[in-house]
Amino acid sequence: MNLRTIDLNLLVIFDALMAERSITAAARRVGISTSAMSHALRRLRDTFNDPLFERTLEGLRPTQRALDLDKPVRTALLELQHALAQQLAFDPATSDRTFNIRISDFLVGCLLPRLCARVRADAPGVTLFVEYLSRDAVHRPGDIHLRIAAGERGPEYRQERIWSDVFVVAMRRDHPAARLPLTIERYSSLPHLRVLSADVDGRPLDDLLDSKGLVRRAALTIPSLAGVIPILQHTDLCTVLPQQWINLYKGLGELATRPLPVEGVEYTVDMIWHRRDDRESGHRWLRGLMTEEFAMLYARARVPDGVVPHRLDISPIAARC
Repeated sequence: MNLRTIDLNLLVIFDALMAERSITAAARRVGISTSAMSHALRRLRDTFNDPLFERTLEGLRPTQRALDLDKPVRTALLELQHALAQQLAFDPATSDRTFNIRISDFLVGCLLPRLCARVRADAPGVTLFVEYLSRDAVHRPGDIHLRIAAGERGPEYRQERIWSDVFVVAMRRDHPAARLPLTIERYSSLPHLRVLSADVDGRPLDDLLDSKGLVRRAALTIPSLAGVIPILQHTDLCTVLPQQWINLYKGLGELATRPLPVEGVEYTVDMIWHRRDDRESGHRWLRGLMTEEFAMLYARARVPDGVVPHRLDISPIAARC
């Protein structure tokens, strides 16, 4: 297929349809009418000689041809966006860029409200597209990853450690184990709460336990951290959480914590980006914003023993995100 015969705007349309799986939502995403989006879809079908999307009760379902096109089209558009952005000075107040962030579940509920409020105040036209991290998440050009215990990522990436803390074992205040020394054997014998979205962050601990012939038994598995504290408060389960993360969300007396009886496992947060984005002005702006808000967030969690930590004080502007 000769590129000169293709309207490259159709690739933007295709990317929006793949992301939204809805003509109406895709039209809104690219700023055109629904009828114009339908017309563009007809042109896409003619161009690629394939239906590309089939209507279902759940929305548009991509054909195999569309699935095959998705990654190369998305990669090409990101590369083009990146190349153009490198040539332009970044003005937060007028920018309409989209930034892609991959993030650990530990940071979703605490960092994102603050970051969103700040972006809405300083750069109301900017869009943040946030996804969970996985162990094998591909780092695309322009992405920013906030990863727990990242390790070295290779010479093509830049990496900055923005936080370090300790993991502790958390349980309800009157848990029987809260009154006893927590040995590694006792810890591994307790019923555990497993959080799927944080599995990638707990891998180093499981590897250490495995080396000692021990394993954690998950009595309950949940998809995210959203329900962790109330579940711990009302069951005999325990789980491993960062100490300062707990301080952000619990009031005095809600949970008991004990030192993790395993050495060599710590809670570290690393910001990772591709070296090609190192000097790009918009990328630098967002990285700086994230570092500032993260430091301010956890500064609130450092409170003296016996003092109830404040709940997150988010500006009302966050309601508009």
